[in-house]
Amino acid sequence: MLTLVLAMALSSAVEVERVLALVNNVPVLASDVELAEVAALVPREAGETDRAYAAAVLDALVDLELRWQDLQVAGIAARSDANLDAAWKATQARAGGAEALREKLASLGFHEGPLRELVRHAAVVQAYVAARFGPFVRPTQREVEAYWTNELVPDLKRAGRPVPPLADVRPKVEAILRERKLTAEIDRWTAELAKRGEVVRYRSGTGLPVAPAAGPSPVATVPPSR
Repeated sequence: MLTLVLAMALSSAVEVERVLALVNNVPVLASDVELAEVAALVPREAGETDRAYAAAVLDALVDLELRWQDLQVAGIAARSDANLDAAWKATQARAGGAEALREKLASLGFHEGPLRELVRHAAVVQAYVAARFGPFVRPTQREVEAYWTNELVPDLKRAGRPVPPLADVRPKVEAILRERKLTAEIDRWTAELAKRGEVVRYRSGTGLPVAPAAGPSPVATVPPSR
């Protein structure tokens, strides 16, 4: 009789949530990925398949959770002066406006609360990154000239485009190099966090863990650049 009852209970069970990864025992859920996709928190590359995009979003959320936990443990998250209002407005704008975002969330049975929390985590991490690493990623004159000589000029020539003087494009070159350096610092930070912690990803539909990724995702924060 007990066996029959258990069988009936299992046959009528409904999956409430699906765990895609564990970050130091904190779950990253399928609904988290859906929220990030609906709000376009992770840029989608041209021609990227749905499966590849979902994997990129999951990687971004795992990395975000690692960084968020580190800031929580250090007490930095609670003291952050991140502009949460601006972060939320930017999220609404990427989704096509406040009303469009509400409609997209409602169509999937979501409300704004979990997404706001996700955006808050990302904004706090971004503020920390800007304060911690920003002042130290200014490129040197030698680095600017090396990029100009070895990358920009050859690229322009291959494309058959005119080569402007370095002075005319210096701000753009410096911005590119700052972004590269910042991304490298974030990747080192995230890789160290992953090394100290435990990240488990699960194969879709199996509940079985997969081998850990080789390194941090190219996504720095949410919303990131890829």
